[in-house]
Amino acid sequence: MRRAAALAVLALAGLLAALGSHLFRARPSDEEQVRQVFLDAARAAEEGRVGDALAAVSERFQGEGLDRQGVKQLLAWHAIAGDLGAVAVLGTAVRLSGEAAEATVDVAFVRGVRGARANLGALSDASAQRVEAVLAREGGAWRVVSARWRPIGAADAIAGPPP
Repeated sequence: MRRAAALAVLALAGLLAALGSHLFRARPSDEEQVRQVFLDAARAAEEGRVGDALAAVSERFQGEGLDRQGVKQLLAWHAIAGDLGAVAVLGTAVRLSGEAAEATVDVAFVRGVRGARANLGALSDASAQRVEAVLAREGGAWRVVSARWRPIGAADAIAGPPP
């Protein structure tokens, strides 16, 4: 009986420690959350999960003549065409202003390969884009409300977005 009681007390202590660790874990900063928006979208796009790639795109999104549905169609088209093989966020600069943020993100796309299979030989099929996005906090999460993008060359991609 004593052994069972001791094990129960240890199990309860372990549960309380795990719960306390979860409750008191520092929440990521707003800047970290904004950066994570783009990392999550890149991972989802690379894995062909178009819906998940759109998770942080606001219903009120407008950019480059597209609304949210237009962005979904564009992503789906690129996924079907094989343009989203390897997707990598090369650099992100974030500027916060209360409940709004601006992010400049450099993203590389390598056709025809996925994730770890991307190698230097595949870079001949690579392209890079600089995305300038405006985000707003909606429902406690950061959402992209507008964006514009343009192709950038290797030198700009290596240098990264301006601060």
